[in-house]
Amino acid sequence: MKTILIIEDVAEARKALCRTLETNGYAVLTAPNGKVGLCRVQDEAVDLVLTDILMPEMEGLETIKAIVKSYPGLPIIAMTGSLSEPFLQAALAFGAVSGLTKPFPPASLLSQIHDALANKIDKTNGTR
Repeated sequence: MKTILIIEDVAEARKALCRTLETNGYAVLTAPNGKVGLCRVQDEAVDLVLTDILMPEMEGLETIKAIVKSYPGLPIIAMTGSLSEPFLQAALAFGAVSGLTKPFPPASLLSQIHDALANKIDKTNGTR
């Protein structure tokens, strides 16, 4: 079972994402901001990170940069509100493998997760 870390500051959104992923066979970890999210990545085996961009404490762009630097093979999908398209483009430039503009249908999320996990490359031995 693949483990996905959701980094999202809005509790209701975190719960909804968690339900969608668990219903579709994923193990889920959560964090309310990037600072806690980075600790979770360091302490837990995570296969993919799903992060919001605009959050308190440690925002998503900073979080993406830190994860890419320490865990270059770990796929990251960024999420942002519909009025924050430049932030989504920045997330992709910083190393996110894809992005979603909120609100998005569960099918879009699951499709991007499937694609990101299918294309995940193990940097230690070059295998998928």
